[in-house]
Amino acid sequence: MTDDDAGAVAQWLRARPRLVDVTLAAALVALGAGQVMAGDGGPTALVAAAAMTAPVAWRRSRPLMAVLIGWSALFVQEGLGADITSQGYAAVIALIVTVYSVAAHAPLRRALVGLVAALALVWGSIPFAASQTVADFAFTGLITLAPWLAGRTIRDRQLRITELRQLARELEHEREERAREAREAERSRITREMHDVLAHTVSVVVVQLGAVERIVESDPGTARSVVASVRATAKSALAELRFLLGLEGVPAAGPRPSLARLGDLADDMRAAGVPLELTVRGAVDGLPPAVDLAAYRIVQESLTNVMRHAAGAPTRALVVVEEDAVRLTVEDDGATGPVPRAHPPGAPERAGYGLIGMAERARLCGGDLEAGPRPGGGFGVRAWLPLVRALSVA
Repeated sequence: MTDDDAGAVAQWLRARPRLVDVTLAAALVALGAGQVMAGDGGPTALVAAAAMTAPVAWRRSRPLMAVLIGWSALFVQEGLGADITSQGYAAVIALIVTVYSVAAHAPLRRALVGLVAALALVWGSIPFAASQTVADFAFTGLITLAPWLAGRTIRDRQLRITELRQLARELEHEREERAREAREAERSRITREMHDVLAHTVSVVVVQLGAVERIVESDPGTARSVVASVRATAKSALAELRFLLGLEGVPAAGPRPSLARLGDLADDMRAAGVPLELTVRGAVDGLPPAVDLAAYRIVQESLTNVMRHAAGAPTRALVVVEEDAVRLTVEDDGATGPVPRAHPPGAPERAGYGLIGMAERARLCGGDLEAGPRPGGGFGVRAWLPLVRALSVA
């Protein structure tokens, strides 16, 4: 038999404990009966042998009962004047198995009751024997206590193994949960980035192509310039998307979005027809990457919303880099005329994923964001992104 075959057999037996116990009990009963008959034992010895060996069948399901029946049979047999050795070793093996089993399969209180009962019954039967030495008490106590201690040791070990397996399952579950949360967070991050890139780019392209449509015949030169600008904007967006999705190691069209590129963003917005006044106070170099990217995306999304909902409205973007925070303000004075359609018909005004994404970016940096209509007309976005927390997180 190979190791694999032996392992399969052991697994099959572990899955059928009741069958194993009944088979063991039947074998001990048969062995005990054979030894009694071989030793010229009478019916009483046969009954006693069966009473001591048969309880093995309940050694796991009713361990305390098995101990009480088996060891009581020993006591009765000794009281009737029959030595346990007349049943051979089958009865001894059965008694040892039952006292081991009560320790291994019963709670501590029941296990102690079983041990005390077994010791009381075996020591109580000694006075019926021919000899009553201290060695008899010591020996019978040893063969009773030793298997009981072995059973408790194995039970404790099995319980510890079970606890460790449960802990391992919980840790694995926790690891899977963390991995799932990390995947969801990454999906959300990619979704926000894709929204910011695509929403801004598509809005700019729609507005600029609308301008091309109006001037393509009257001013072909300017139309070609606008088309070139559209092409550059689209290429830049494509490079950002490829970088975002991991298709390229670095973006081919330039550095990653940051506050240092606000000038380029402002130029794009002005080219799209947004009269923008950009003011930057403080050094934007050396900011924590998370804050730098979040600040850029918030400004970009805010200006994209202006272009969607209030194109042509005077707009002001203020970026203030303080010692412990970055403060952002983007305000417009409201639409003064027809707004070129750069968002789906029926879309709610200044609502949707864009504002939610901006607020989430600010929250992830430990800051906050407020957005809403201004008292004097128009719309405003104000964000505060702390630098201290961002540095500690990085």
